[in-house]
Amino acid sequence: MKMRPQIYLAAALLLAGTGMIGWAAAHGLMLWLDQPVSAALALRHGPASDRLIAAMQAISWLGGGPQRTPIVAAIALGLWRWRGAAAGWSLVLTALVSNLVSGWLKLSFARVRPDLVPHLDNVAGSLSYPSGHATNAAAVYLVFALLAPAEWRGRMLALAALLAFLTGLSRIMLGVHFASDVLGGWMLGAAFALLAAALCQRWSKP
Repeated sequence: MKMRPQIYLAAALLLAGTGMIGWAAAHGLMLWLDQPVSAALALRHGPASDRLIAAMQAISWLGGGPQRTPIVAAIALGLWRWRGAAAGWSLVLTALVSNLVSGWLKLSFARVRPDLVPHLDNVAGSLSYPSGHATNAAAVYLVFALLAPAEWRGRMLALAALLAFLTGLSRIMLGVHFASDVLGGWMLGAAFALLAAALCQRWSKP
């Protein structure tokens, strides 16, 4: 991936969009999207199969909590091996900074979790916008795909998009996030991934 001004513009637009959606969600202006999506996708014990609930919980588990650290470390080591130290550190710093910004935005917008159905994951009273799981998945998987060896990049981008999508979907299906929370998380994570990949290209120039 060559570094172009368009990359920075795309990242800036994604960050601006994250802020706009967060403002709208905090003022109740995203319910037109959130309520029908949650009504259609949120799982409930009884009507939904236990296997489907367990699968969504497993996907969600991989995207957050202490287990996220060894996953990020393993992916970073892979990048370090294939593309050098700058690529590995780019992924680590992207995961760290995007997580911190996601947490700061949660406090800033102070959106409460959905209560349309009983939660199928423990969120311990934390705030809702943006989804930290969606942010992390988009940031980490997209950085890896963008910095992967060129011959793998197309397949890695498709895999990254699938993993980020499934992570966000699991949060909606478990009833712990609105669709706009996940959308904001994807946008935030993608913005940091683009910036990290572009800056890594600059640092790695001979």
